[in-house]
Amino acid sequence: MTRLIVALLLCLASSAWAKPLGFGVQVAPEGATYEELVRTFQLIEEAGYDSAWLNDHFIPARGDKESPHFESWTLLTALATQTKRIRLGLLVTGNTYRHPAVLAKMATTVDYVSNGRLNFGIGAGWEEYEHKAYGIPFYTPHERAKRLDEALKVITLLWSEGKPSFDGKYYQLHAAEFQPKPLQKPHPPIIVGGKGKQWILPIVARYADEWNAPVIVSPEELKESIGIIRAECARIGRDPCVQDVSIFLPIITISNIPLAETATRLGARVLAGSVASNVLTGSPESIKQQIQAYRDAGATRVIITTRPGINHDIMRRFAAEIMPAFR
Repeated sequence: MTRLIVALLLCLASSAWAKPLGFGVQVAPEGATYEELVRTFQLIEEAGYDSAWLNDHFIPARGDKESPHFESWTLLTALATQTKRIRLGLLVTGNTYRHPAVLAKMATTVDYVSNGRLNFGIGAGWEEYEHKAYGIPFYTPHERAKRLDEALKVITLLWSEGKPSFDGKYYQLHAAEFQPKPLQKPHPPIIVGGKGKQWILPIVARYADEWNAPVIVSPEELKESIGIIRAECARIGRDPCVQDVSIFLPIITISNIPLAETATRLGARVLAGSVASNVLTGSPESIKQQIQAYRDAGATRVIITTRPGINHDIMRRFAAEIMPAFR
């Protein structure tokens, strides 16, 4: 009887996560001109994607550290004026880079500039190199997670309450005026990125509308983590629980040439190690099968990345040859 109940609950949980699959593109604003980035976001919109994203770094996270890299929140504001339909955001904002009260004000501004198209992505922060380069304190993983938890408390208080006060270990508010409130009600969708089962996934369950899983998560790990998030929602009495799950899938090539997939994946393994198993490459049918595995595991949004560089041809081909199968 117990096993039957568990099976029924798992079935209900799986159906609750079954949603139409959305598609987005994440662009690293590095080694490109502003004009190239504008055209890329416009192409993403014209090709039929649902969303376009920037990463949040000041120095390229991979490759040539001397390559130019724009500040992403400022850039996102400008890109919001150059697009009309797509949802916009950062995947994900590094919490350690900005005070949460200032970040809440920045995000609210972008929400208005974009006419309510902002998705608010945030994570604990991870790139030690640029923290050291710019003199930004880089804490232990546990402290970064605790700071993220408090930051989300501060941000949601400012977005939802009048003159909130908060006395946390890391952040404080004192009858803080915050006007205007976000254009979207009750606030822009909150997307929390990361995969730590002990510290990050409980934060996802407490605050997020969407969980953003990193590239190194397999379909099996995705399904397991969704179960952890749902269990935590049940424990704290949050209903509805997190509604969406997005997964990063780097794409290298789309090709029907025999053996191209094997050769490309071997090359990716040399460059990216464990990430290579998550790389989209090969024929359209092969790529569709890879995506379907994540959809079956509970993903509701796929976000492709094309680093290094911005590959418009792959973006167009993916939209034309892959996305229609899931809509």
